[in-house]
Amino acid sequence: MKLKPIYFFGIVSLAIIAATFFSIISLTPKSPVFNSNDILSFRKAKNQFLVQKVDAPFYNNANFDSLIYYTPNEMEIYKSDVFLVKDGAELDLMPDRPGYPSHKIHAYLILEKETWRDTLFVLKDLTEQSDSLYFIPFADKGNGRESYGGGRYLDLTIKPGRQVIIDFNFAYNPYCAYQADFVCPKIPGCNQLSKEIKAGEKNYPF
Repeated sequence: MKLKPIYFFGIVSLAIIAATFFSIISLTPKSPVFNSNDILSFRKAKNQFLVQKVDAPFYNNANFDSLIYYTPNEMEIYKSDVFLVKDGAELDLMPDRPGYPSHKIHAYLILEKETWRDTLFVLKDLTEQSDSLYFIPFADKGNGRESYGGGRYLDLTIKPGRQVIIDFNFAYNPYCAYQADFVCPKIPGCNQLSKEIKAGEKNYPF
């Protein structure tokens, strides 16, 4: 059984993506300005990462070309205040460690656009040492159709007193979406969004 993968953005920022892409892979984009070229460049770099990084799902796979994505979508970018949760609940999300807490609720975000409004909870991995890196596992109404049935992930950096930008164009699949022998965090019931998110990674057949 393979160990759970480290969350993608944290690895990539230390691995193959050059300084040229630093502004692209920032976990919290500096502004809500939409730039499809940045998203496409990021995706190209990620494809390269997945075949070059030892223990990545497509390492040395000559048949792998690219993951499958939604077209970059400026309507799936949101801005929110960060509402901290005091004494947030600890959650058991790791299938290989049932009964042991793996994440803790740190805060929640309010997503709003036109008539839609929903809540998204921000989690802290109990093994994560950084004070600014947070994790958002989520499900939406497109799971099992165009997107992976098990839900997707976002990573987020939070700076005290600042709003955050939630850009679903950077939503990514767990490694379990590519190979069943990876162990990946489950989606908590509190992060089931009430609409389809048409951005980020789509389902990848294997």
